[in-house]
This record gives sequence, structure tokens and C-alpha cells, in this order.
Amino acid sequence: MARLIYSAITSLDGYVADEDGNFDWAAPDEEVHIVNDLERPVGTYLYGRRMYEVMVDWETAHTLADQPPFMQDLAEIWQAADKIVYSKTLETVSSARTRIERDFRAPSFPVS
Repeated sequence: MARLIYSAITSLDGYVADEDGNFDWAAPDEEVHIVNDLERPVGTYLYGRRMYEVMVDWETAHTLADQPPFMQDLAEIWQAADKIVYSKTLETVSSARTRIERDFRAPSFPVS
């Protein structure tokens, strides 16, 4: 049986990007990249359009000069996973292993 793990990095008011759409306020540093070990077993990421647009930078993060090893590691983890973007408006994706779904249907689980 698969496990569903929900995780999100947000500000206290529930936002991921600032009012200009930037994610700079939450730029990861080596200290918080212990999350890499939590992300390593992820097989599929489920995103809404806006979160996908923030996270898709990991598709090319490995091409940036002087990338620290912990950032390179997370880029490789992200690229290795499948991604599903739930959006009625997104026309195309710009990352590998990614597909668009127009409707989200929550899975049903047996109740014991």
C-alpha cells in the first residue's frame, strides 16, 4: 500500500510566494536541507498550478553556477519524481515526468 505524505512550506499566513510572486523569503539554506532526506523517497508530487510554477525552478537548478551540493541534491530528487499538476488553466508544463490533470479526485480509502 502506498503512503500519502502531505508537506508544505508556507509563511505563517499560509502563502508560499510573496505579493510579487517571489519565493526569495524562503530561500533554503544548508541547515534546512535536512528535508532532502524526507523528500528522497517521494515518488510523485501533487501540485496546484501556482505551487508548480514555484517548484519548477528545480528542473534547471543544477545548471546554475556554483550550486552548493545540498541544492544539487534536492534538484536531483525533484527531477527524479513524477509530478502531477492539477490545473484548469495551465496549458503546458516545462519539466520532465510531469502531466496536467484538469480535475482532482480525492482517493477513497477503506474505513476500518
